[in-house]
Amino acid sequence: MLKIIKRLFLCLLMICMIQKVYAESAVYTNPDTGYSVYFNDAADLLTETEEKNLIEKMKPVTAYGGVAFVSNEEYTSSSSDLAESMFRQYFGTDSGTVFLIDMYKRNLYIFSDGEVYRTITKSYANTITDNVYTYASEGDYYTCTSHAFDQMNILLEGGKIARPMKIITNILLAIIISILLNYALVIFTRRRRVDKSDAAVAAITTFAAANVGAAVFKSQSKKRIESSSGGGGGSFGGGGGSSGGGGGHSF
Repeated sequence: MLKIIKRLFLCLLMICMIQKVYAESAVYTNPDTGYSVYFNDAADLLTETEEKNLIEKMKPVTAYGGVAFVSNEEYTSSSSDLAESMFRQYFGTDSGTVFLIDMYKRNLYIFSDGEVYRTITKSYANTITDNVYTYASEGDYYTCTSHAFDQMNILLEGGKIARPMKIITNILLAIIISILLNYALVIFTRRRRVDKSDAAVAAITTFAAANVGAAVFKSQSKKRIESSSGGGGGSFGGGGGSSGGGGGHSF
C-alpha cells in the first residue's frame, strides 16, 4: 500500500513538473541567435489577440538577447526582485530583458542583463516606464507593454527615444542655479547696505523658486521605483547574483 502511495505521489509530482515546464517554455526562438521569447501573463491582462500582437513586437529583441513579458497579481515583497528572479529563471546570466507588470504592487519594472543591459540601462529602463505608465494607470495594459517594447527595439537598433524626465531635470537645475544666484544677490545687497526691502524681495524670490522646484521634483519622482542591481530572489523563480539592473515606475 505504501509503495502505491509513493508511486501516485511521484506521478503527481511529474505531472506538476511537466505543467511547469510547459508554462515556461519559449513561444519563439530566433533561429539565427538562439535567443527566445517568453510570455507569462499570470494576471491575465491581455486578450489572445493582444498576446499574439505583443509577441510579434518582442521578436526583434531576440537579435540581441532573450526577452520576456511577465504579469503578476500575487504577493511579492519587491517588483525589482521579482523581475530579476524571472529573468534568472528564463535566461540565467545570459543577455536579455524582462518587462514586468506587477499588479500586486501596481508597478512596472524592466530588468536587463548582458548585451541588452549595455543599451537598456537603468536610466533607460526608468525612462521607458516613465513614458508608458499612464497607459497602465488607465487599464490599457496592451498599449503600455506594446509601447515599452517599441522603445526597447528603437534603442537596441541605435535610435533615440523621448526623455521628458531629462528635460525636467534640466529645468530643476536652472531653478537651483536661480536660487543660488538670488541667494548671492541677497548677501551682496546686504554688504552694500542697500534698502532692506530689496533684500527682502530677493529672499522672497529665492523661497518661491525653491518651493516651485521642490513641488515639480516631488510630483515627477514620487512614483519612481528604486533601481535594482545585484541580489536576487523573487516570489517565483530563483534568485542569485547579478551584473544587470533595471528601473521602473508605479501606476
